[in-house]
Amino acid sequence: MQNPKMLIVEDCPAQQLFAGQLLKQLKIQHISYASDGELALELLKQQRADVMLIDLEMPQMNGVELLRSIAKQQLCQAVIITSAKDPLLLNAVATMAEADGLQVLGSLAKPLNKELLSLCLSRRKAEVWPADFERKAPAFDQKLLRKAISEQLFSLCYQPIADMNSGQIIAVEALARWSQPELGMVRPDVFIAAAEQWGLINELTLLLLEQALQQLQQWHDLGVVVQLSFNLSPLSLSDVAFMQQLQHKVQQAGIKPELICFEVTETQDFTQLSAAIEALANLRLAGFGIAIDDYGTGFANAQQLSRIPATRLKLDRSLTDGVSERPQQRLVLENTIQLAHKLGLTLIAEGVEKLADAMVIKRCGINLVQGYLYHKPLTANDCTAVLCNSSEQQAAS
Repeated sequence: MQNPKMLIVEDCPAQQLFAGQLLKQLKIQHISYASDGELALELLKQQRADVMLIDLEMPQMNGVELLRSIAKQQLCQAVIITSAKDPLLLNAVATMAEADGLQVLGSLAKPLNKELLSLCLSRRKAEVWPADFERKAPAFDQKLLRKAISEQLFSLCYQPIADMNSGQIIAVEALARWSQPELGMVRPDVFIAAAEQWGLINELTLLLLEQALQQLQQWHDLGVVVQLSFNLSPLSLSDVAFMQQLQHKVQQAGIKPELICFEVTETQDFTQLSAAIEALANLRLAGFGIAIDDYGTGFANAQQLSRIPATRLKLDRSLTDGVSERPQQRLVLENTIQLAHKLGLTLIAEGVEKLADAMVIKRCGINLVQGYLYHKPLTANDCTAVLCNSSEQQAAS
């Protein structure tokens, strides 16, 4: 939609008028106004806005409370946050809004600037609220999931990890998919969480690993050597028999351990720490790589670096997305990179979608990236074509 319906939420009449004038200069025709959060919610319930321009400091209901409310009630998807407060507060609130599922087009310090406002609006994606936005519980039962595992109804797609300097694909991450006839595509976070809850995660993991190893063999037969990144649930690490099965599967497939990197995220379920470290240490001793995934999220933090025997650190998109526009975020990223380099960890930036972010990430000292700017998750056939092309280009050079 080129001309979105805008709602300005601002308690200062002069600032409200100024923001409206800027939007009119940008050819925005549909503009509504609210002087506080409660009035904004009343207006939204009558007619949803496409984009909201929200001031943080307001009486009755402030901007922070309003952002939480509109996300929970699905009243608007895209927001621009403004404030005269310090940039650190703006950045923190933007992170909160994104975690709630809102598309944050920008966080602007006052006074507003026409060019920056235009840039924010240009980022808006024409998306609708997902049907399962508020759904926490899976729309399937244990029996259906168990049946899908036994009948091997899961598949894998692969997202390349590229070197920004050479353009070479150095690894691919295996990502699970489940298309169920009645439910359609079931989100991985939903069915994986269900498998963990119902004690089916080890079964599902072995099924997916077998598929990934078969695909790796096919690539090797084509002369394409690439490392495979494969996700492990933290709940599986304390199961000694399962971890032995895991290694046995790789040995049976004839794949060298150094071509497999197991990714693990420490979560609130990462309770049996001693057993988990033992399992990861044994994988390292056997020659496998270990990656700390989603680093920068609530449970994946600096404490992991001192206790998990990792070889790689995958920086979550919360550290990389928008880093070209957020000085505080860049400072956190630079400090993280410095610490990781001192520990001898290979760094991979996840969720890279914008060229400006990629350039900042590269200048900060990271060369390996994963994200839509370079490659989306691909089917096995499409990934084969991309890998063969990458291999040919490297051979030619």
